Amino acid sequence: MSTVSDRRLQKKANEAWRYAWQRLFHPRTQLFYDFVSSFDEPRFDHLPTVEEIGRQYPNTNGWGTGMEDSAISAGVVMSIVCDRFLATGDAGMRAAAKKVFAGMVLCGTLSPAKGLVLRSVSPRDGTSHYIESSRDQYTHFAHGLWRFYHSPLTDDAQRATMREMIAAICARLERNMTPEYGFAICMEDDRPGNVDKMWDVAPHEAARLPMIYLIGWDLTGDRHWHAQYRRYARRAAKASLQVPLEMRTPYAYLQEQVSLEALYALENEDAALKETWRQGMEFVAGRSERFTWQCLDYQPVDITTLDLDWRRWPMQDWWGRMAGEWPEELNREFRTIREPAEALLSQLMCTGRPLSVDQRALLERLIGQTDFSTIITYSSLYPLAAYWRAAALGTIKAQ
Repeated sequence: MSTVSDRRLQKKANEAWRYAWQRLFHPRTQLFYDFVSSFDEPRFDHLPTVEEIGRQYPNTNGWGTGMEDSAISAGVVMSIVCDRFLATGDAGMRAAAKKVFAGMVLCGTLSPAKGLVLRSVSPRDGTSHYIESSRDQYTHFAHGLWRFYHSPLTDDAQRATMREMIAAICARLERNMTPEYGFAICMEDDRPGNVDKMWDVAPHEAARLPMIYLIGWDLTGDRHWHAQYRRYARRAAKASLQVPLEMRTPYAYLQEQVSLEALYALENEDAALKETWRQGMEFVAGRSERFTWQCLDYQPVDITTLDLDWRRWPMQDWWGRMAGEWPEELNREFRTIREPAEALLSQLMCTGRPLSVDQRALLERLIGQTDFSTIITYSSLYPLAAYWRAAALGTIKAQ
């Protein structure tokens, strides 16, 4: 594999940044959406109508509609912004962070159910939304708040808002972490959701609840949330090292690593527990290496050949909810762009573990070969995240 120059990598990263904001971001909600149906205006005609959302069609998660993961993307982009500022001191990141944070506030405060982080909000009216969230949304959302809170890009008013949001999130979780609620975040109508269980979960998900509580303590200074963290920490730390080998989902490993990064950084009272969080990060980084090779199968997608109206896609059962089946071309973007980038980011997040020669070459290959002008989905955010984390670490030189 040939080596790509740092200048070339930065040019490609700037291209990815430009297209992400031009295509995926909507100024009305200040959120990033999951895919576009056109590279020109209107880009978001495929998004659900207000009427469809009102009857929670096609499902309460908004799966497959283009507005299911805006809270995740906000957390990812906020981390990109923070890493880019660390790497370059670019003053323009303050304005970028302000926009991303406004979208996070919308998702974190719009619902009448206090502490419910909405997946997304419709740009059609700025308020319509699906009523079911997920542990995935909460994981990246809380991580993004934590990164922003401790960055030089924030101000006193923003930090006060973050304290209010994370306190509401922690209070909702504490209320619902009972067998009666199924240890679920619960939907807006207070029924347990389909993918929002926060405890008694799979090993790769176990660290998420204590991570949110520990971030709650860190941002608010309220020791109650630290006590809640300690209540779950040891069992979660042990589980985080027990993910079965057959678990082959890069985004799930990344979300485990996102949780472990905050836990390792913030655990300063129990050296043995801190070491277990570090071991978990090493474990995830090692498991992630196998997915980076998928970038070798990359081919640009031709948007003109696709029907990107999810209403005409075949319906399938997604964990008990009916949703449109993504075209294979979009899944290929995920496999050859998003998943390798998630795997690289999981490695770069592991404290004190440099990329191997092969993995560094695959990072260069992934970013250097990708034609970001042809990307339809939010897959483009993850090479950006890997690039700017590598730049913040000094693995790649950026200006």
